[in-house]
Amino acid sequence: MTTPTTTVRTRPDTSRLHHVAAADAMHRGVLSVPFDTPMTKVAQMIARYSMHCVVALEERGEYQTRYWGLIPAAEVVRIATDHELEDRTAGGSILTPVYTVEPTDSLHDAAELMRDNEVEHVVVVDPVSDRPLGVISTLDVVRMLAGETHPRPRGAYRVAQVMTRNVLTVTPNTKLRAVARLLTEHRISGVPVVEKGSVLGIVSESDIMAKERGPAAPQGRIKRWLARKPSRAEADRLQARTAGEAMTAPAITIDSWRSTSDAAGLMLDRRVHRVPVLEDGKLVGIVTRADLVSAFARSDEEIALDIRDDVLLGTFWITPGDVDVTVRNGEVALRGTVDSDLLTELLPEAVQRVPGVVRVKSRLAARPTDTTPADVGLFRRV
Repeated sequence: MTTPTTTVRTRPDTSRLHHVAAADAMHRGVLSVPFDTPMTKVAQMIARYSMHCVVALEERGEYQTRYWGLIPAAEVVRIATDHELEDRTAGGSILTPVYTVEPTDSLHDAAELMRDNEVEHVVVVDPVSDRPLGVISTLDVVRMLAGETHPRPRGAYRVAQVMTRNVLTVTPNTKLRAVARLLTEHRISGVPVVEKGSVLGIVSESDIMAKERGPAAPQGRIKRWLARKPSRAEADRLQARTAGEAMTAPAITIDSWRSTSDAAGLMLDRRVHRVPVLEDGKLVGIVTRADLVSAFARSDEEIALDIRDDVLLGTFWITPGDVDVTVRNGEVALRGTVDSDLLTELLPEAVQRVPGVVRVKSRLAARPTDTTPADVGLFRRV
């Protein structure tokens, strides 16, 4: 039987950078501004949202081709010290080339790009859409080398934000009586069965009660004669002495990046009360129905924060401020202009899935589409 996990700091080791994916080290969400945005506003946004950089976007042409470049915080400082901040726009301040990695690339790949090109950050992009997903800085690399992890993400829109990280687990060889004591002592109703970081199954109070009750004896001669013979699996579980023999397998699991709405639907559909949370197939936490209920009872301020950070910025890549978000007693009002008619439909649906939202009133409008021919080769990106 294992005890609650704790963070163990080992000596700095560059090999660990090979085992950390860029998606796990990056700061999610990228602020974006049009090319004609004044640099004074860019500076205000970097300060307000504590971002490493801002992405400048220009959309042109029939198919809304996106050209983008990066404006790091350091570049804003350089422009300001040259007394040019008032006279510059985002499009005239972008740095090229922009160095990028994909979410599945290793942190070592990102660190090599920084070293070889003498830059302090790289952008993580979607390999299909080429859309920026997040930023990795030299500080993120140093943090990983020192054995530090990112702080728990705030909010409650993603499973990673509400799950319990210190998970009590047992191995397949843990005696069933020891499992029962663990559930009783910690007042929990189930525990994952884990081997080498992989979740094999779940042992719950129901599994132990089934073992304790034994086979149900039919009443009456005819009922005994018609009684169904227990299956091989049922018979084995009745004879179980270890967690591996009694567990329900395979375990129903969910990835940490999924929404809490997805987790709620999974629990209701599969009639379970807890779900192990995975990252890259390994156990990193557990989310329960109680966690989801607690998330629903949050304040209006916390709900608004989730909508701005996780829905607008993190999911739809809409800069906070383009859409006005008001929350009162769980009722959300959305006002503003977005890029397309499709977004006017998708955005309210996503907001409705934020824990604590009771109703969404949308007054979103789509901005007109520019149909001028697209330019190419605006600048080169590496």
